[in-house]
Amino acid sequence: MRALCISETCSSELGFSRNWSRKNASHCPDPGVSVGAVRTGSRFGPGDKVRYRCSSNLVLTGSVERECQDSGVWSGTEPICRQPYSYDFPEDVAPALGTSFSHLLGATNPTQTQKKDHENGTGTNIYQALNSIYIMMNNQMQTLGMNTMAWQEIRHAIILLTDGKSNMGGSPKPAVDSIKEILNINEKRKDYLDIYAIGVGNLDVDWRELNELGSKKDGERHAFILRDTDALSQVFEHMLDVSQLTDTICGVGNMSANASAQERTPWHVTIKPKSHDTCRGALISDQWVLTAAHCFRHVEDHSLWRVIVGDPSSQWGKEFQIEKAVISSEFNVFAKKDQGIPEFYGDDIALLKLAQKVKMSTHARPICLPCTVGANLALRRPPGSTCRDHEKELLNKLSIPAHFVALNGSKLNIHLKTGSEWTSCIQAVSQDKVTFPNLTDVREVVTDQFLCSGTQEDDNACKGESGGSVFLVRRFRFFQVGLVSWGLYSPCSSADKNLRKKAPRGRIPPPRDFHINLFRLQPWLRQHLEGILNFLPL
Repeated sequence: MRALCISETCSSELGFSRNWSRKNASHCPDPGVSVGAVRTGSRFGPGDKVRYRCSSNLVLTGSVERECQDSGVWSGTEPICRQPYSYDFPEDVAPALGTSFSHLLGATNPTQTQKKDHENGTGTNIYQALNSIYIMMNNQMQTLGMNTMAWQEIRHAIILLTDGKSNMGGSPKPAVDSIKEILNINEKRKDYLDIYAIGVGNLDVDWRELNELGSKKDGERHAFILRDTDALSQVFEHMLDVSQLTDTICGVGNMSANASAQERTPWHVTIKPKSHDTCRGALISDQWVLTAAHCFRHVEDHSLWRVIVGDPSSQWGKEFQIEKAVISSEFNVFAKKDQGIPEFYGDDIALLKLAQKVKMSTHARPICLPCTVGANLALRRPPGSTCRDHEKELLNKLSIPAHFVALNGSKLNIHLKTGSEWTSCIQAVSQDKVTFPNLTDVREVVTDQFLCSGTQEDDNACKGESGGSVFLVRRFRFFQVGLVSWGLYSPCSSADKNLRKKAPRGRIPPPRDFHINLFRLQPWLRQHLEGILNFLPL
């Protein structure tokens, strides 16, 4: 028996196997009954429970009991009744396992996993294997400190490769309980531990024990039986093929301490003509980049421009030509010149279609755009969620910690203002008497299309960082809620990308940055990305 332990900051994605449409938001859908199963319970309201058992000599895998949660999703894993001696096919296991596990692997370096072999070949001691993992975790906790964020934010995954029979060492349950205790696994922290139990070979593999050992997470499956080691190899070869597992995954960045800047924000791209860097942008698919319209206000021939995308084989990335530039027809920097507003940045948004598709890798992955199916899965929201639901979840405070990427590739920190704090934040524009000497209404310059940052100890964006993504972290995934548009202060005054100067205290006008709010530009995004991204209802 072998246990493979991966302990990194990472994430997983829920997979749903049923039609989750429901009559109203307060009830769960009919959970159904699989072939050979018997269900007890016919009420599907919040807090109601259903129980399952298998008829005849079939073995139940999945959850014996499921509860209707307030979110409208049934807890646990869909129960399936199967023959005691039956196998999973690799082609079925890989996507099933990958749905819940590929994001975890995608956020780490698969070559840096920790593997521990159970060396005693005289029997199967699952307890000893799990207890060894517990000891490793305990040592790590002692090193980092139990109450530190460095420890508490680590995600853990354990893969048990076994014959599913604990014929030595006693029940493995106490070791599992110890692991859950040290990780403080409860209802709110259940995403911080995954235990996968995979039986390999031998017709005597015990389905019941595998099912007991595997995690029971909403919509995920954690117990499998494969015919032999060749079948196991096929599964993992598929899962560890980065080009495969990242192709449809958005918002995955490597959060480990030894990751490069590009691996931390693999969606970040540079947009430039042949001479010098001009703007930044974000990969939102394998061929499309989102950026700012004003980057192209003086440009007619896009064929001279290049988009630099991260490439693990090149220190400087790979250059892509632009096949098509889609610039908002509503963008007109001089639209309000007759009102005494020399420059106006409403609808400052553009899309670039690259001449070739980007090969997905640890250095090049799309960021999640809110209001899409991919973002919905990453947020672990049930199908049927709306764009408004995403806005409520992502922009849910008056001051929201967020980030953008600097000229040198480092991740900088800001706070996005909403509501009353947004109203206060944008008033700085009225103090800029040089640019807006006769301004009477700040909202003529800063419409509700813009998010505002630059207060407190926020970093400010430089001129060459326009078009870059403004993003948040949720559930260890990255979501772009805005793009850098314009500001009242630029901290970069030299050619040194690493030199940034904080605005002096008391500066008039105060430093402020304004970012296009992607929730306000949804109609435009949907019009031009139809068939590229799958959008949720508004």
